Amino acid sequence: MNSMNNSYRLAVQIIMLLGLAALSFASCGKNEPSLSGGIITEITMTTAVDQNNRPLNPTSVFPTDADAFICSFKLSGFPIGSKVKAEWIYIGGDPDIEAQIGKNQVIEVQTGTITEEGSGYTATAYPRPPLPDYTWPRGDYKVVIYVDDQEKASVSFRVE
Repeated sequence: MNSMNNSYRLAVQIIMLLGLAALSFASCGKNEPSLSGGIITEITMTTAVDQNNRPLNPTSVFPTDADAFICSFKLSGFPIGSKVKAEWIYIGGDPDIEAQIGKNQVIEVQTGTITEEGSGYTATAYPRPPLPDYTWPRGDYKVVIYVDDQEKASVSFRVE
């Protein structure tokens, strides 16, 4: 195992805050360099990650009974202390959910801080709520990744 890669794999610690319902992804990536030279690449929705947070099963479609939605991405060149935020957004597709919360609603926010210099993968997951018989609402979703309040990358997915 490459010790340099290993030391950076936990560069960002994502802390779960609140969970709502519904998410699924369709592949679509966007990456922009930051003013500090940092960049996010290889943003991918997946059903699992390896020990270095690299995606094992990339997908753009999740079933309604998925245990979690996982977004893996590679951070490069951001300074220590940079704040990372992941917004999970319900785009729409289920009339019942749209009637309750509307379209294009942020349904989950997770934050973390870059703790080491260099580059490496990290991942953020949105687990299914621990409710009996809960299933994710069908429709389109998106995860948007921000660094220091600037949008750096996004990926879309779908729940069917």
